[in-house]
Amino acid sequence: MNYCKFVNWVPNSDVVVAQNRNNLCVWYSIEEADKVTMYQIKGDVESIERTEGKTVVLVDDGANQDTYNLDEALIEFGAALEYKGLDRAVEILEPLELTPETEANWKHVAKMAIEQ
Repeated sequence: MNYCKFVNWVPNSDVVVAQNRNNLCVWYSIEEADKVTMYQIKGDVESIERTEGKTVVLVDDGANQDTYNLDEALIEFGAALEYKGLDRAVEILEPLELTPETEANWKHVAKMAIEQ
């Protein structure tokens, strides 16, 4: 990523958050690096806070601090796949709308199912 100002893993997950210039970039599936969720932001990413059931990115623009909510189901997907197996990962994905991010996760589930 060009002009990267910030990059960090979301705590206890395999999700990556980064900032380049005025974009907050989130990779919910590191396996599919081209599937990135982007938000336009003003200011600089300060930190990522994860509490039970909620993950936010804190952005400081000098005068205010804004929060950007991340998709907790997609964050939990990676941990479920790693620790709880394919059944739990599928339970998380089934109710979600088909987006580039969820499509990448479905591909990952399919790949793991074939391997198993």
